[in-house]
Amino acid sequence: MRMKPMDEKIMAMLHKTDAVPNVEQPAQTTLRGKADLSGLLVEIEGEKILFREQEWFDGRVRMTMPKTFRLMTQREAALKYPSERRPPLIYTNDDLSVNLALNHTGNVLDEADVEEFKDALAQITRSTQPIREWIGDGIRQTEEKTFGYLEFMTPALNTNIYNLLIFISLDKRALICTFNCTEWERKAWRPVALGMLDSLYASETGKGGRTE
Repeated sequence: MRMKPMDEKIMAMLHKTDAVPNVEQPAQTTLRGKADLSGLLVEIEGEKILFREQEWFDGRVRMTMPKTFRLMTQREAALKYPSERRPPLIYTNDDLSVNLALNHTGNVLDEADVEEFKDALAQITRSTQPIREWIGDGIRQTEEKTFGYLEFMTPALNTNIYNLLIFISLDKRALICTFNCTEWERKAWRPVALGMLDSLYASETGKGGRTE
């Protein structure tokens, strides 16, 4: 399942687009149906998976994710994400079929502009990418941060890919988290992905923590 990182595709489109195309307003996604990750033990496809809270950027960003996820090796990342601008942090399962990538981009994004940024990404993605299914988009507001997210299916070799794109402003730059899995894993993993989104915490100041 080779692919160009979805966040890279979208950022490239934003750089090349001076105006947002006028297309039909995308559907809004809610977090209904998300998995409850608070107990840190979730059954997925008949297997009980342990979860943990993972920290990045000196504890300023935290998310609950499967304990079994590991960082991709450089060789695996080069095969799966052939671009040299691939995300610097890519976590995966043993089969390399379920992935979580983080990329603190150089693209300017102020906190007040997250919803506008989300609308622009949604419109550009829908009008320029070979979307198999647009599931929706939305905004999640917490005391600390505003999160934008998109959900859609894209084609890949011999399958389709479920994508959940999450983005926030961190240090006035766009931090993009991309969750993806194969089409046949979507039913089991989409609730987990939404639960991971719901667990996401970000702040401009943090307590320190793991970065891998």
